[in-house]
Amino acid sequence: MFCRQVWAVTAGIPFDTHALLREVREQGLAPIEDTTPKLRDLAATAKGMDETYWAGKLGLRALRFAQAAALIGTDIQQSLAANIAGQTPAESEESVRELRRHRVLTSSPSGRLDFVHPLIATSLYLSMKPAFRTAMHGHAATVIENSGGSLLDASRHLLETHPEGDDLVVSRLRKAAIEHLAIGAPDAAYRCLERALLEPPDEDDRAVVLFEAGRAALLTNPLATVNQLKLALEIEDGLDPDQRVDATFRLAEVLGHAGELFTAAEICRVEADRTPPGPGRVRLRATQLMWHMWQRDETDGLGRSSRLRELSKQVTSEDPAARAIRALRAWDLTLHGKPVGRTLDLVEEALLPDGELPPELGWCRDTWGFELPAIIGLTYVYTDQLAKAEKLFSDAIMDFTVAGWSGAHLGFGHFLMGLVRFRRGFLTEAEGFLREGLRLSERIAPDIPLQWDAVGVLADTLLARGRAEEAWALAEKYRFRPPFHPSAMVLPDAPSLYGKLQLARGDYAGAIRTFREVGAQLDDRGRRNTVWAPWASHLAVALHATGEVEEARKTAEDAVARAREFGTASAVGTALRLQAAVWDGTAAVELLEEAVSTLTLSPVAYDLAYALVDLGAALRRAGRLEEAAEYLYQGIEMAQHCTADGLVGRARRELSYSGLRPNRLRTLSKDALSKPEWDVAKLAVRGVPPQRIAEQLGLELSLVQRRLASVHRKAGTGPDGLAAALGLTPPPDADLI
Repeated sequence: MFCRQVWAVTAGIPFDTHALLREVREQGLAPIEDTTPKLRDLAATAKGMDETYWAGKLGLRALRFAQAAALIGTDIQQSLAANIAGQTPAESEESVRELRRHRVLTSSPSGRLDFVHPLIATSLYLSMKPAFRTAMHGHAATVIENSGGSLLDASRHLLETHPEGDDLVVSRLRKAAIEHLAIGAPDAAYRCLERALLEPPDEDDRAVVLFEAGRAALLTNPLATVNQLKLALEIEDGLDPDQRVDATFRLAEVLGHAGELFTAAEICRVEADRTPPGPGRVRLRATQLMWHMWQRDETDGLGRSSRLRELSKQVTSEDPAARAIRALRAWDLTLHGKPVGRTLDLVEEALLPDGELPPELGWCRDTWGFELPAIIGLTYVYTDQLAKAEKLFSDAIMDFTVAGWSGAHLGFGHFLMGLVRFRRGFLTEAEGFLREGLRLSERIAPDIPLQWDAVGVLADTLLARGRAEEAWALAEKYRFRPPFHPSAMVLPDAPSLYGKLQLARGDYAGAIRTFREVGAQLDDRGRRNTVWAPWASHLAVALHATGEVEEARKTAEDAVARAREFGTASAVGTALRLQAAVWDGTAAVELLEEAVSTLTLSPVAYDLAYALVDLGAALRRAGRLEEAAEYLYQGIEMAQHCTADGLVGRARRELSYSGLRPNRLRTLSKDALSKPEWDVAKLAVRGVPPQRIAEQLGLELSLVQRRLASVHRKAGTGPDGLAAALGLTPPPDADLI
């Protein structure tokens, strides 16, 4: 990159290249990508094209026009450059002719002016004395606004002016920041507000400008957001009540994303206590409870659930926070494993009648952030409403991309999509989304909650695909092990996922310790969801492997009872499958038959494939080989669809133990052929040659030949075996003509 940029700014001219590299050496710049933005200025300096050089070459009038054009940059409007340079139309025409003659300016396809080479523009810009250049920028900003230009264009000139305590400049920069945010340019907005703070603003406006700067920096500079919002909130009477609520919400949000969930909840509590009764206080109370809900070591989960119920009773259906509180209650019920019917009722009440997100809960809206729509989607994920969750998360990725939010928001969107694809059994796609979410998390900071979420589900996905060693290596690389994230709850439950990794490695004693510890902690908090935290069923499997059969069966039975209380097909079916693992013979077969029957009603393809293979294996051990083969073949087909290679291999081993084929022997059914193909095939079986088939069906011979080729390809046989493959018998008197 560095070498390419050197070539670009010098056009490969040896003298200019040598001069530029001399400047690079004298400045002590390393030849790396980070220093390439400085090369253009250094090249202009190296060529020695200062104001004296240009004045001697162009004359003073043309030089002033060229310098004004250099301030504009590209796509230069002649009248605008003339106004900045203080020239009449006739004078500017003369300047342009002179600059064309010296090959400084040329016409662009749009009819406007451009510099012949960017280096010329840089040289002319740097040729101005610093004080004069600063004054020209201030003048340019005024000229652009007076000529009907946008604040976006004017703001880049205002950024180059010296602070003078001008309230008008502060106002213009604040308005420009709003426009930058509207087009998805938070960096540019933050630069405007940062410059406005240097002006500085009037003391009465300082807190508001700090608040606006903190909001603008939320996506790109979280540390700046924290510092500026804290400063804004510390200024007595600096923000109005609504702004204080919004600033507190934003501050809590960025702290929560950084993993400081207790602090996020606490600042909401403190601000809610000082906020008068009304929508603002309700919003802060709801936000406080939300951040408590995400805490790993929440000390009063049942009490927080009770406070959330009380808060929901205080709001009417018309209250701005009503939908958000319903969404929070739905997620709370999900974590506690309460009957799914009430949970889904609350989710539907949080949405519009058509099932869409209400405006205030949009992914990119400021009111509630992306946490609330994410909570709705996660509730869908763990209540078997996977198609609805997938639509929500697809919208999230699209909205974040369009808004230019390429950091934690987009990373979390990819994680959520990976999670729902994993639950549906699309393991290859899930792995892709999760790896992208992990990549985005690494760009932000190490050990943030997003990274833990992505690593956990990615490891679970690799386990499902039969890559246990790779899953363990991933966990080791990212330190996905006790004590886990210090404050944030991981999705799904991190200790349960880690216990599954230990189980896959055969570390039964370690898995038992992990599952017992997490089970006790979650029970104390009332979190009994067996899908989000499947510790109980896997604890039973680990206990059975160490010979503690009675405790294993009791634990598995308790897990099934919890799953039945929750009520989703995936929860009950998976718990039954794992319960069967601690039984033998007829009892295991009956449990697996119920598991398969239940999982058939759910959208979780991988879990169903696993249950089919388990049932086939149990039937084989019971000597029911014909039934076993059917379930194993079904399990293989579904596992292949899920790209669960490890499960496919296990099913084939079960078949080989019985002396059966590793794949189902394929027979072609009528449904496998289209009607036009079937019409051609029936005549071909009778021995009718292609030319006669074409005549009888009124088709071109080439089309008949293509259809016959498709029939033979699908049947996997030539003409001699076609009748048998299709289940047809050619008549004794075939039409052999």
